[in-house]
Amino acid sequence: MNAARVLQSYSAMMVLGLVLGLLLGGFPVLTKEVSMASLALLMTLSLTNVRFAETRGREHRKDALLALALNYGLLTVVILACGSLFSEKLWWGWVLMAAAPSAISIVPFTTVLGGRTSKALFATAVNYVVALGLMPLMTLLLIGSAVSVTSLITSLALLIALPMGLSRLVMRVKLEKRTTTIAMNLSFAVLIFAVAGSNRDAFFGDPLMVAAISAVCLIRTFGTGLGTELVLRKAGVPREERVSSMLFASYKNLGLTATIAIALFDPMVAVPATICILFEVVWIVSVLRFYPRGSG
Repeated sequence: MNAARVLQSYSAMMVLGLVLGLLLGGFPVLTKEVSMASLALLMTLSLTNVRFAETRGREHRKDALLALALNYGLLTVVILACGSLFSEKLWWGWVLMAAAPSAISIVPFTTVLGGRTSKALFATAVNYVVALGLMPLMTLLLIGSAVSVTSLITSLALLIALPMGLSRLVMRVKLEKRTTTIAMNLSFAVLIFAVAGSNRDAFFGDPLMVAAISAVCLIRTFGTGLGTELVLRKAGVPREERVSSMLFASYKNLGLTATIAIALFDPMVAVPATICILFEVVWIVSVLRFYPRGSG
């Protein structure tokens, strides 16, 4: 695989960022600032895929409610239930993950898999608007005084609200898809490098903890995703309707989770999100490769 193909490969860049981060220890300084800048750029470029004008229409309201029920209902409950078994700092990491919105990349993945892109677009937009209020509320209720609500709201403004606005400006530039993909992958790789590097000691020093978190990641990603797909299939829901639901039930914005963990807490709080990123990469690669493209 040549350099150009590596740069355009989502999975390859995620793995590269993780491996280099664990080997080199991340950035020696400014980990918080680099993480936030990388995610802000990633979010801005990702949101250019969300054309809000295409999401208008009453027919999408039911879809948005279902997506919220799956992402902030099913997936959040599973994350909190499993996360409650861990120590305090790791619990905080699970809470941030549970409170995070869905991943922006659900939109392009829905398109690739032949699902209803308009449904994913509207549901994603609603998910992020809801997250601006729900994430601070959930974090305050479940973590309490250990979190600065003002700092959290400021971070969400910088990492969600600001990119939403900037993405409208970037859309006017009309960047090539290849350029956008490479920039997004590089941004995410830098973020993973920073987060993984800051937690290198935790990864190598406590293999049992890593194994336990990995087991939860397997359940909260493959378990909820495949479970949702099977239930909807048995209920007779058309394939193009099931695709985005399966993704909303298994896919959180872990870059946002890890960045806020480092910005507001301790690098250790970012460990669950860092490990789960690997499982989400494997999950989406598996879905893209094995999920049937035809009807049914």
